[in-house]
Order: sequence, then C-alpha cells, then structure tokens
Amino acid sequence: MLSKRKIKKTFPLDFYGEEGSWRFIIRADHPGEVLDAMYWRAYISCHRKDFDLLHMAVGMFNYKHNYSSSEASEIHYGISGSPLTINMMGPIVPISAILEKMSAKQRES
Repeated sequence: MLSKRKIKKTFPLDFYGEEGSWRFIIRADHPGEVLDAMYWRAYISCHRKDFDLLHMAVGMFNYKHNYSSSEASEIHYGISGSPLTINMMGPIVPISAILEKMSAKQRES
C-alpha cells in the first residue's frame, strides 16, 4: 500500500563556499540553477575580492571559526591558552542575483 506522506522538497539547495576563514552560501532555487551555483561558488572562493556578497545577500547564517594553535601569529585567550573561537555570520546569496549582476556588467561593457 502506498503512503500518502508529503514528499520533502529538496530546493532551495545551498552550496557552501569558503575563502580563508570567511564562509558564504550560494543558493539554487530550482534544478536549472544547480550547475551555475556550483560554478560560481568555486569562482567566488578564488576571487572573493571581486564580489560584494553582503549587499546581494537575502539572509545570513551563523558559524563558528576556531583559530588554530598551530600558527604562532594566532591570538589565544581564555583559560590555559585555549584557542579563540569566534561566532561569525556569512551571507546567503541566490544564484539569480549573481547571474543578474554579471549580465548587467556585460551589458555595460
């Protein structure tokens, strides 16, 4: 007998990107945007300074960044030299906003 449970939606689908300690999400809202989201996540991870994702963001997510004790330049606080943990926020950007911005740039050129 078939179950009449609701099928869980899989979209929007988030792709996490990272550049150093900074993290962001590129969001695909439907299957046609998945390849673009994967491409731009990788591109932005390598060319972070070319994009202002904070102004294109539709939301933010929280994450923790733990500074490693392996580098001498890292600052340590707390009891007995425990590593510094910082709560940070990263932007959630829909791929449609990135594609729109890129097409606007191409029209200007």
